[in-house]
Amino acid sequence: MKKLAMLVGADYIRCALFTIIAVYAVTASPTGQFKFHWTLVNGYLLSAYFVAHPLLMALVPKLTRHPFQLISAASKSLHQTTGNHQSLTEIYRNALNPIISRDMLLAKNDYQDDLMGITVAFIIHGCLQLLAWPLVIIIGTSRGIHYLWKVKIR
Repeated sequence: MKKLAMLVGADYIRCALFTIIAVYAVTASPTGQFKFHWTLVNGYLLSAYFVAHPLLMALVPKLTRHPFQLISAASKSLHQTTGNHQSLTEIYRNALNPIISRDMLLAKNDYQDDLMGITVAFIIHGCLQLLAWPLVIIIGTSRGIHYLWKVKIR
């Protein structure tokens, strides 16, 4: 139960920024002034944020994990050239390099890969939030039919 609460809490935090941006885009005037008023789209977005998306994450916990890890070509090539073990001369050369050391370049590339992964996760969870109600209905219906089918066979 505690793990489920943590998953749902993490999803609320993950989708909060997307919900704020989407509600602002729907309700803001063309001048950019924000004045909240209820529309069907706002109702859908907020109900998806507060009810459907956490329910979807509880029904399919695999969606809470990152589907893939982004590794850029620059990071792959640096990992291949530096390897796990460096000799003393390579460490010395990297430390004295006036431009940028390989270790610093590798750290910079890894940081950019992590930021890209966060961005992709934001987009994926935003799309999942937009599709949350239809997915909950489809998954709930299929599980209900599957359950009734098993009960009917017994």
